Amino acid sequence: MAAINCIIIEDELPASILLELHIAKFDFLELKGKFSSVSGAQNILKSQKIDLIFLDINLPGKSGIEFARNIPPETEIIFTTAYTEYAVEGFELDAVDYILKPISYERFAKAINKYSKMRELNEIVLLTKKTESENPFIFVKCERKMLKLFLDEIDYFESQGNYLMIYTETNSYKTYQSISEMEEKLPEGLFCRIHRSFLVAISKIVSFNGNIVQVKDKQLPIGRLYNSAVSNSLNSLTGK
Repeated sequence: MAAINCIIIEDELPASILLELHIAKFDFLELKGKFSSVSGAQNILKSQKIDLIFLDINLPGKSGIEFARNIPPETEIIFTTAYTEYAVEGFELDAVDYILKPISYERFAKAINKYSKMRELNEIVLLTKKTESENPFIFVKCERKMLKLFLDEIDYFESQGNYLMIYTETNSYKTYQSISEMEEKLPEGLFCRIHRSFLVAISKIVSFNGNIVQVKDKQLPIGRLYNSAVSNSLNSLTGK
């Protein structure tokens, strides 16, 4: 399983330490930080892609419930609290799970297993078997729902910080996925990486030279590190 970046937001030191110990037992969980309030976690959420937050509810300043209403949709939450009365509100916020303190390893592992299954379903699913009546497509997570996109409708992908823009014939979509992860999921021969920020559909290329690839009416730069590979790939299509 790919690494899962997580943080702890917990103002009780014993509970924070216990969560850290539980996290350390899972190789795919990478703890990126521990915070005693939601204000302390704001910067890391802006600077890094955080997949999962272990979030207490009763916190100094802004509560965990209030904070959860405003986090990016790609970041999931497991609430950790000593109070049962917040459970309904927690699940209304689409939390993965709601764990009561003190948190046993068995209960923690159950929550992680639940999250892992959700992650597998939410990751991009590529249909590799193509029939005469069916085009290959992908599912991408956009705004907390899975969206089906046919590959032949996609013009290009553009990396923008922590998220990826997908431009199609009629629309554009934002998904929290790196461009390298996307590139690995796509079948060979349909898309070409021309820049660290751009991945283009070969069939949508109108023209190209040593510096620019034109996709429909959009001119996209060829990165210096990609120049040779792009030239070899595209020139091979022209028979040169």
